[in-house]
Amino acid sequence: MYTISIKLDMNRIPKDAFDTLREKHHVWYKTYFDAGRFLILGTCPDVSGESLIIAQGTREELEEAVQFDAYYADQLATYKISEFKVELFNEAIKNYID
Repeated sequence: MYTISIKLDMNRIPKDAFDTLREKHHVWYKTYFDAGRFLILGTCPDVSGESLIIAQGTREELEEAVQFDAYYADQLATYKISEFKVELFNEAIKNYID
């Protein structure tokens, strides 16, 4: 299991392209959710443009996946993929998801 941290560079995203890029970004992550690769996605409300994905697959598969994100090609975001070893899981986690 891995985490993918995404930090948008809000100063580099053209204002006239923001909505289009965001829609393409949503299609991108939904594709990987539907494929079972991405398990949880959340934004960091206190840090503009930052989000975290909990994902499964190999590092190589996830490194390839981020290359298809709308923000990747023009380096409008940074991506950090880190291995995440689950030590304990509680079914009650669904109570914390709004």
